[in-house]
Amino acid sequence: MRKLASVQEIASITPIPERDRIVLAQVCGWNVIVRKDEYAVGDRCVYVEIDSVLPEKPEFEFLRSKKFRIKTMKMGGCISQGICFPLSILPKDAEKYAVGDDVTEILGITQYQPTMDTEPPEKTDRKHTTWWKRIWESITHKNSAKEARGFPNFLSKTDETRIQNAPQMLQDKEPYIATEKIDGQSGTFALLRHKSRIPFRKDRFEYIVCSRNRRLWEKDNSSYWAVSERYRIEAALRNMIGDKEWIAIQGECIAPKVQKNKYKVAEPDLYVFNLIAPNGRYGSLIAKSIIEQHGMKFVPIIEERYTLPDTVQETLEYAHGQSAIGETLREGIVFRSQDGKKSFKAVDPLFLMQYDE
Repeated sequence: MRKLASVQEIASITPIPERDRIVLAQVCGWNVIVRKDEYAVGDRCVYVEIDSVLPEKPEFEFLRSKKFRIKTMKMGGCISQGICFPLSILPKDAEKYAVGDDVTEILGITQYQPTMDTEPPEKTDRKHTTWWKRIWESITHKNSAKEARGFPNFLSKTDETRIQNAPQMLQDKEPYIATEKIDGQSGTFALLRHKSRIPFRKDRFEYIVCSRNRRLWEKDNSSYWAVSERYRIEAALRNMIGDKEWIAIQGECIAPKVQKNKYKVAEPDLYVFNLIAPNGRYGSLIAKSIIEQHGMKFVPIIEERYTLPDTVQETLEYAHGQSAIGETLREGIVFRSQDGKKSFKAVDPLFLMQYDE
């Protein structure tokens, strides 16, 4: 679950020209407009991120006109992302909370639904299998329907850290690879090897298609299965797996009915951003080469050797630009180390303001 609300410290406070009642506070790497004299540098507060929906309680009644939602806004010429509350908003013994503590559930905060990946409707479990089929499945190590429906435990769900939550990443001055962050729905496609227990019998391979959060056991009309068929992903993974235990790709699915079709596609499409094996994630340049050799698309690479700037603001300014795949602003940039082991994202605030509902 995304940490939407947490205890944080006020890192700095900056006056806003021609504004006497408000100032700009920095919390982690986020800029937030607060009332003047409400906080001092070093004070602790409860910071609530954008995309949050607060519960309908008296203390949040002032947000009713905004439907209790926190989103990117501009005031006094400054962009503000999030909202700060005093620690008194927490239950008793607020002082027991440490900086960084997640208080999302404590405050009853949820994520704004349109910012979450839409999951295809879950189908009912398969019919009860016969006794002989259950024995065969145990011999061949075939997963049960319940296990299969979950997200594969050998993979991590796609979720890059925002630079505002990890500004210390900017201290790394080794060259990073900058790729366009595409606004779609993340999908995972994997091939898992099942070693045969029967002598002289070939290993069995299990093909796995997942939305962001769960496995899609049966073929359906979702964009995930559509791109799987279009790019023959199962066959591509069979060519890549070699003697490895498993191989997987993760990418962004775009489609006519996904995120208002900013890229104006006529059919579902896929842009791969991860190629992963048991020994870790491939570097983006190597991954791009392998993916394109198998007839698939890789996310646009903006720069192959980019030196990270010193500030979050500079990073967000760099994230602003035109998409390489459509006549629209790009959502932002994903920065990844050359070896693929470190990464984070910068989402353009101007993109959020333009496409905010």
